[in-house]
Amino acid sequence: MRVTLLALLAAGCTTVPLASGPPPPRLASRVPAALPAPPEAPGSITLSAEPITVEDNWLLHLYTALHPRNYRAFRVEFTGADGAPSTAHFLVPDAPGPHPAVLVFPITGGDHVVSEALAKALVHRGYAVLRVERREFFPEEEEPDFDLTLPAERLRVSLLDARRLIGWLGTRPEIDAQRLASAGVSLGGILAASLMGLDDRIQAGFFIMAGGGLPELMHDSREGPLRRLRERIFRHNGDRSREGFIAFARAHTEDVDPLTYARHIDPERALLISGRFDRAVPPPRTRALWEAMGYPTWHIVPVGHYQIAPFFWWCVGRGADHLDRVFAAPGRDERDAASTHVERVRQDPGAPRIVDAQ
Repeated sequence: MRVTLLALLAAGCTTVPLASGPPPPRLASRVPAALPAPPEAPGSITLSAEPITVEDNWLLHLYTALHPRNYRAFRVEFTGADGAPSTAHFLVPDAPGPHPAVLVFPITGGDHVVSEALAKALVHRGYAVLRVERREFFPEEEEPDFDLTLPAERLRVSLLDARRLIGWLGTRPEIDAQRLASAGVSLGGILAASLMGLDDRIQAGFFIMAGGGLPELMHDSREGPLRRLRERIFRHNGDRSREGFIAFARAHTEDVDPLTYARHIDPERALLISGRFDRAVPPPRTRALWEAMGYPTWHIVPVGHYQIAPFFWWCVGRGADHLDRVFAAPGRDERDAASTHVERVRQDPGAPRIVDAQ
């Protein structure tokens, strides 16, 4: 068991140097966003040094012990878009910059081990990483008149905060503001996809165990918090039909749903990874996002949502490989070939654009 675990950890430690060259061409501006970035007051973001491992978790401590400590770590404190104190964590490679940077979102609940592991793997690949801490998106407390206003607002605040942090990253001398990406797992991947679609400063992204169509996802998911949320809404509305739930939820979630913005994403700059047997984010939800994005590369691993652990480092490695390719500024011939490939997939969605990782 220990040998297997060490092998899995080692699988994420390969360092591939980032390709040099000019940044990729910027994408065309998106439509006016439903979530504009609020102005950032000078001095509202504070930075302080912190240990390179934050979460007290044996897996993270082991990963840290097995890898070079060739980066610096900082705690970022700022006032959120809703006025509440907020926290993020900033990892910067200990090498000459400017570095490409990735904004990483957290999972739905629990600790931040997943997002910190993702951040550690990316910083070892040469990326600066800003990972944000979670708000409680789906509160457990009972509320007599509960609806989706509170969780939708917290998702909205998360995206607003991310947009403010993108602006802050652009002011940092160690960051290449022309090479910014977003990434995440589960709900983190959903938020990362929404951010890439609505903010054209995000030039690339990879999304693990994510999907689009939040009303359908919330109804069909077997995820515990979402099941409880669904029951509370059923009791609140008195309508237990799927159609009624979806219509109700869409009014609250449309401006945070990645499907709203997916058409503004260049499929050559996005990567999806999902589980074949995922019951928390059902495969039809990932397919809906894949189609709306214009058929980007989509890896499928033969596991469920919570069984991703054996493939975690492999998934992050594929995500980092993807960012390397996007930020390497390929020549015109390669871009033209890629565009031709995407057009072929659009004409024939059955074309081999999905990569099965069995």
